[in-house]
Amino acid sequence: MSAGVLVLHAWWGLNDDVRASAERLRREGYTVITPDLYGGKVANTIQGAEALAKGMDQPRAAAEADRALTELTKKSEGVAVLGWSLGASYGWELAHKRAGDIRGFITYYGLGDVDAAAALPPILYHFAEHDEFDSADDVRRTEQKLLAAGRDAKFHIYPGTKHWFDEPSRPEFDKKASALAWERTLAFLDTQLRR
Repeated sequence: MSAGVLVLHAWWGLNDDVRASAERLRREGYTVITPDLYGGKVANTIQGAEALAKGMDQPRAAAEADRALTELTKKSEGVAVLGWSLGASYGWELAHKRAGDIRGFITYYGLGDVDAAAALPPILYHFAEHDEFDSADDVRRTEQKLLAAGRDAKFHIYPGTKHWFDEPSRPEFDKKASALAWERTLAFLDTQLRR
């Protein structure tokens, strides 16, 4: 059995960006599951994504992410969770609730509600310097809170970037920052899942 990665999409839905990232992970030898938290709906505009996010059945989405994690743990020797933005918030929920099943959590610009006192898997955080949803101060405070509690957390802020810098279909996409974040992601996965 190979190691597995649960991939959780941003508020756009399960779009081509997410599918491409999942395929890149499969080429690296990982078993990948990409649950569709919107039940097939995809948005291309911010207004459309806002509408999907506001209208989603949050308990159903959380249950779908949980179900997918359970399925992946049965197929894999070890599992990590990777999420972008909205998907990262569901990833944080899993990291708190099912830390024993997760060897690593990678979040792209999605801070979530963090309980530093809880048992958490090792965390890799990719953050945009000019993020309109989470301030750099909030990110640094979260980082310090986790480190002070003795948690394994690595936070990276990418200079000059905005939210969605890792998604090629978005105008905010930053090729250089995305490539560096991906390099760090693969190194983290290798450390956590192939040790």
